Amino acid sequence: MAVVRTLVLLTVSGIAAACTGDPNAASGIERSLDTVIAEIEAGRGTTPLVVQPAPGSEGTVTFLARSAGGKAPRIVSDVTGWGESPDDSTFDLTVGTMTRIGSTNWYRLEAPVAPGSRIEYLVVHGETDYRDDPNNPRRAWTRGGDLVSELVTPDYLSPPEFEGPPPTPAGRTIEEIVESAVLGAPRRVLVYLPPGYRDDGAYPVAVFHAGWGVAVEGEAPRVLDWLIEHREIEPIVAMFLESYLPGDPDNHAGAPMRAFLTHEAPEWLASRYGVTTRADERAVLAISYGAKDALDSALAATGTYGRLGLLIPGRRLTHVDIEDFARQRDRRLNVAILAGCYDAANLATARDARQALSDAGHDVEYIEVPEGHNPTTWRNHLRDVFVSLFRPRNEA
Repeated sequence: MAVVRTLVLLTVSGIAAACTGDPNAASGIERSLDTVIAEIEAGRGTTPLVVQPAPGSEGTVTFLARSAGGKAPRIVSDVTGWGESPDDSTFDLTVGTMTRIGSTNWYRLEAPVAPGSRIEYLVVHGETDYRDDPNNPRRAWTRGGDLVSELVTPDYLSPPEFEGPPPTPAGRTIEEIVESAVLGAPRRVLVYLPPGYRDDGAYPVAVFHAGWGVAVEGEAPRVLDWLIEHREIEPIVAMFLESYLPGDPDNHAGAPMRAFLTHEAPEWLASRYGVTTRADERAVLAISYGAKDALDSALAATGTYGRLGLLIPGRRLTHVDIEDFARQRDRRLNVAILAGCYDAANLATARDARQALSDAGHDVEYIEVPEGHNPTTWRNHLRDVFVSLFRPRNEA
């Protein structure tokens, strides 16, 4: 019988309700907005205002923005929605429209927030003028450097692996090239070797599909060093693949990518490094768009992998895909799924995968966090997924 371990399971539907359970929560803001605005204009205050009655309780965020051009600005965010429909066919340009405060040129918008939330947002003027909040000094980490404003509730816990100096001793990373016949061109790979690595070892393996940026920009090697130092996972070898290249219109979806992930990449790794050949000690992981390829490879007839990590899986992985993959019941996978309860367009995909895979007999650990669909979410929770898949044997 499959076991489903849920770390943060929130089942009420809707964006706000999914994370707070009460889409009509009252603001609880006690200070006069006139006073607040005066403090902001004097450079002594910041936005937005986040009120949380007690640690672990639901709270309210009040966004404040000054109009540019006399029109009501909008807040597009994890809590108000980004305007994107789940089927990706329409875009709502009225989402998050703010309300004017008296006769001023300031506007406000309130939204409920879940305990422990980390929320990203932008202020929109007109239809296409998206800006970060000039009165909020806090910015989210993003790949590519675009500025995105961020707020957190008072009880939010930042990831400890990114605080302080990097762990020592540290593992090594080696940049190499995998010649791929099935993809028709070589692919870069960054191989992570744990502290104390031995060539004659038989280390568990994490193959991160489309993971080059996860390692280089997302600092995955630092996360692995921290986890190994704190004995939260056993030492592993990880390979972060540059699976996709610009100009590949279909990204070699289906059989070519499956062959790359189940044959070429793991066989290349095993021929050069001291890693296990046991499927039950090998995991394939992917983020968002790549989740479909990772699930396909984990359940392929080759039996290459016994573990699977899906981080904020995107809706490219359809219900039909999930049902088709889940019918393959020749073995049992250990699965970790990370989802954001504010990820309105993709949350159903993660929950669908959890249900279908557990119903098919796989051992699923489902991790739902009060955040959205963005790089910071997967970066800050790589730790949770790695622990789920590679916790020490005596704790598994």
